[in-house]
Amino acid sequence: MHYRINKYLIWFPKKKIFFKIFNFIKFYLSKKSKTLRLNYLPITMDIEPTTGCNFRCTMCQVSSPNFISKNLDYEMFQKVIEDNKQLLKIKLQGMGEPLVNNNFFNMVEYASKYSIVSEITTNGSLLNEKNISKLKRSNLSRITVSIDGASAEVFEKIRIKSNFETVVSNCKNLINSYKKILIRPEISAWCVVQNDNVNEFEEIFELCKDIGFDKLTYQFHLSGWGKKEWDEINKNKKIKIDTLKKKIEKIKKRGTLENLEVNIFEENLLSFEKQCVWPWESSYISKTGDVVPCCIIGDEKVVSFGNIKKSSFNEIWNSEKYSLFRDNIKKNKIPDYCKNCYKEFN
Repeated sequence: MHYRINKYLIWFPKKKIFFKIFNFIKFYLSKKSKTLRLNYLPITMDIEPTTGCNFRCTMCQVSSPNFISKNLDYEMFQKVIEDNKQLLKIKLQGMGEPLVNNNFFNMVEYASKYSIVSEITTNGSLLNEKNISKLKRSNLSRITVSIDGASAEVFEKIRIKSNFETVVSNCKNLINSYKKILIRPEISAWCVVQNDNVNEFEEIFELCKDIGFDKLTYQFHLSGWGKKEWDEINKNKKIKIDTLKKKIEKIKKRGTLENLEVNIFEENLLSFEKQCVWPWESSYISKTGDVVPCCIIGDEKVVSFGNIKKSSFNEIWNSEKYSLFRDNIKKNKIPDYCKNCYKEFN
C-alpha cells in the first residue's frame, strides 16, 4: 500500500489532524521493522456495513443458499470510530451492498466528525436521485462501482437479479451530478475478470470510458474468503493474467491516452518474498463487530482476533492472537485461510 497523507487532509480543518499525523509518523517509521506488537494504530480500515444485498453474484458467498444477512449496528460502528480517531480513511465495504444499511449515511457523517474520509464500493443499483444527492453531501474520497460486463447478457449472468441498463444509467447520472463540483470523489469502476466475461475484456474498457469513470481496475483474484467451498467454486472461474498480457498492455496504454486510468489487481499477489502487509497496516471489522485480518477473508467465521463489543480495538490490535498471526506471516507459516493469496500454494 502507498499512502499520501495530504490527499486525506484537504477535506478537514488542519486543527483536527495533528494526532493523526503523529500516529502516521509512528506507522511510517515502524512499518519496515514488522514488530509483532505495534506502537501505532492502523491509518486505514475496512468496515462492513452489511451482508445484505439485492444481487446474488455467482462469485460471492452471499449467494450461498443458507447465507444469513446482517447489518452492522450503528452503535457498534460508533465504537469502532471512537476507538480509532487516528484513522485517515475507512472503506465502507464488505460482502453486501453498503446502501442497503439505512444507517450508511449516518456512518459517513459520524466518521467525518473525527476527520475521517470514507470510500464506498457499490453495485450501482441503488444510485438513484435521492442517494446521489446524499452522496454529494458526504465526505467521500472514492466511489467504486462494480462493472462485470459490457452487455446485459453477460452482466446479468454474473450479477444475478441485476439490471444492466439501470446500473449504467445510474453511473452516468452520478458522474454528471459531480461535473460542476471542484473537489469531488474519484469515481471508479471495478471489474472481476472471470470466464463468463473475459470475452468482453476490451468492451468493458469502452463502456467505462463512455460512462465517464476516472479509473477502471481489472481484478484477477477471485476470493474464497478462506473457505474451501468457495475456493472450489471460484477456482473454475479464474482466468490467468498471462493469457491477456497483450490485451492488458494495449488497454493500459489506451487508458493513458483517453483519460481513463487502468489498473490491474493481479491473481495471487503475494509470495514468500512479497509478504502480506495487512497485519501491520490495516484491519477489517465485520458486520458482527469482529476484527478480521483483511477484506479478502472478510468473514469472522473463518478467523476473528476479537470482538469490539468485548474489548477495545487497541487491546485486540496488540493481542497475543494478532501478534501470533503477524509472526506466522513474517515467518511464512501461512495459515490455510490465507493460502489463496500466495503464489507458492497456487
